[in-house]
Parts: sequence; structure tokens; C-alpha cells
Amino acid sequence: MSDRGELRIGVAVRDISPPRPQLLKPTGMGRLVPTRGVLDGPRAEAMAIEAGGDLAFYLTSDTRTMPLEWVVEVRETVAERTGCDPYRVLLTGTHNHCSNPMAADDSPESAAALEEANGKIVAGFVDACCAAAEAMQPAEITAARVDITSPVGENRRVRLDNGTCVNTWGSGPIVPPGHRVVGAAGPHSTEAVVFVARRPGEERPFAVLSSYPSHPHLYALPYFSGEFPGAVKRRGERLIPGATFMQTSHTGGNVDLHCVHPLPDYDGAQVRWFQESAELLATRFLDDVLPAIPSGGYARPNSMRHAYYSTEAQMLPGSRRLVILNAIGLGDFALVSMPGELFIELGREILARSPFAQTVLGGYNGSVHGYVPPPLAFEQGSYEVMRGPAPSHEEEARLGSYTRSEVGTGRLIIEQLVSMLHEVHA
Repeated sequence: MSDRGELRIGVAVRDISPPRPQLLKPTGMGRLVPTRGVLDGPRAEAMAIEAGGDLAFYLTSDTRTMPLEWVVEVRETVAERTGCDPYRVLLTGTHNHCSNPMAADDSPESAAALEEANGKIVAGFVDACCAAAEAMQPAEITAARVDITSPVGENRRVRLDNGTCVNTWGSGPIVPPGHRVVGAAGPHSTEAVVFVARRPGEERPFAVLSSYPSHPHLYALPYFSGEFPGAVKRRGERLIPGATFMQTSHTGGNVDLHCVHPLPDYDGAQVRWFQESAELLATRFLDDVLPAIPSGGYARPNSMRHAYYSTEAQMLPGSRRLVILNAIGLGDFALVSMPGELFIELGREILARSPFAQTVLGGYNGSVHGYVPPPLAFEQGSYEVMRGPAPSHEEEARLGSYTRSEVGTGRLIIEQLVSMLHEVHA
């Protein structure tokens, strides 16, 4: 720990690709053929932050979901190894659908491979935190809002002339006979926040964290991959040598990636399509993000404020909760860990009501995941508001991720989080 209370930051990266991918498959967007391997492997990143003698960690990762058991183990182990308050370990993911492993079949070999792969993910989080703490150095920080001017994340819900909504994936929406499409049912994802750290007085940052609301999945390719977020990080590190790039997703429950090319029919061509599409979207994204990194206005906050909220008082493996919220304030900037798949309208309200100059939102943090639409969406219908409820409490406990939010869930999350942001605003 620093005796002078100065701001210090360190970053580290760990690969979390499964060691035996052929015995596994990624969760989400059910794969129809066996998994073939790893493309552009998923990874986990950690940013260690020390201010005023207090230590916190902000974790990003190419994971789809964050099981509560992982959250508990990572927090407790990082706390034990670094002395950090376990509740100041803020976890986030990107909702990457080419990541979290599941067994490919019922064989003992697949079960063993799954245990090994999940263990590597948890160890990757912990090792990244410890390495980031070891790498801490004097730093100054700033952040900026970014306008994304080319299509990257687009609202996937379209409104029909009778006021109801349908989803559009790939080739477009399925419109019932006698109806027509009026337009998008909500805003596209055209705003990001970039948070950067550099050594005092230097021009080039050594850490870049971008926060963007979207579902980052391109296609159910039978490979493990970092997807679009991984392409952003790889390209960013090529363009700013020596910098570590981190990416997090948040309120993109009704946002998908722009369909950049027609999908080819054959496997080899699909791999090329997948990688070229991810790279093109990353290029579009970074063409706006990198020029928005401020050249001035850096600060060295000498204190940190923290707030934590959960719908249960104690985090226990096997317990089920709807919401975990975690926030730290550093001068004019806030870093937030929250549930994922809130609609983009809710994220925009959080950012508009935050008292901070810039607020970094990161989702998929171990809360019970699933869509959280605003009240109007429940009236409009479509896929996101039809994920449940389960027919019984037993079935709800088994399905978990299919548990539907209540109409007022989004409002409760917003009000609680905005209250916490005011609490940690110095």
C-alpha cells in the first residue's frame, strides 16, 4: 500500500480459453455441431486501483455470465491474497456467447474438461488481480463520453403498426400478415464511455477501459472466441503499443451487433466471415473511441468511496438473488458493476442521472441474469418479456436464467444505483 495516499493503478491480463475445447461447447445460441477449438481466445483483465490507502479491483472478461459461485470464490481469494475488502472486487463481463463452457455430452471426459475450464476462468480472474496489484504505479486518470458514428450496436426490436414489437435477427423480422414495420422500438447503441490511465505527465495511456451497451455476439460459430469485444481489445493494443485494453458491456438487452455481411454457407468461409466481421466492427468502434481519449484534464484523486448493495445480506454458493450493485467513486469518475441485459433506455437514464462527470457501467456481474425491460416493453411484447415465469418454484430454481423480471424491476435497479452513485460522489 502507498503511504502517501497517491493514486496508483495496475493492469493485467490472463487467457481463459478452455484447455480441452473439443470436449465442450460455448453456452448461449445453442450450437448444432461439435465445438472445433478456439479462435482469438477469451481472456480476463483486472485493473487494480489504490487511492487514499484503499484498494479496489475492476475486472472485465470475455464471459457470457458470471455464476455467483465464481463471484464468491474470486472475491474471497483476492481479498485473502491482497488484503482488499472482498466487496471492492467489482466483476463484469461482456455477455460474449462464444465463451462460458458447458459439457459437450454426458461423458466423464466432458465433465472433467468442464471442471478444468471453469477452474481456469476463476484462477484467471484471481491471478489477473494479483498481477495487477503487483504492477501498480503512480497514475492519473480521465474519462470521456464517445459518439459511435458508424453502425455497431443496433436496436433489435422493431415496432409494428399495431404497436406491438417483434425481434429482428440476421435476415430481418418475421412480420405477421396484414402488418407492417413502423421503425425501431428504441434507440440504437451510439454512445460509449472510455476511461483511461497513464503515468503522470506522459502522453500515452497504459490502460484503456471502454464501456458499451450491446449483445456482442455475431453468430453461433462452433468455436470459443473473444468475439467483438476481443477484437476491440486486440486491435486497440495494436494501435497503442504497451497499453492494456479492457471492454465491458452493460445495458444492451435490446441491442444486437450490426449485421455487416451476408453469412456464407460453408464452414471455412464462415470462420473468415466471423473474424473479418469482428475486426470490421472493432475498427468502426475504435475509429471513434481512440480520438475521443482526452489529451488533458487528467486527475489524481487521493481518496476512494465505495457502496455495495445486494438483495440478500450474505453471498452464499447456491443462493439466488436478482440484483448485485457495486460502485466506486474516484473524483469525477465512477466505476459500476451491475446486472446485465437491462434495456438501453434504462442505461441512458442511469448515465443521465449520475452525479459524476463520467460513469463506467459494467454488467453481467453475478446477479441472476435475464432481460430487464422498461414497463412499456411488457405492453409491446416480444422475446425479451416472454422468458418465464417458470411454472413452479422448483422449476424456477432449476432454470434460473429464464426467470422473467417483474414490470417494476428496472425502475428499482435504477433508483437504487442512482442513490448509490450520489452516496459515493465526493
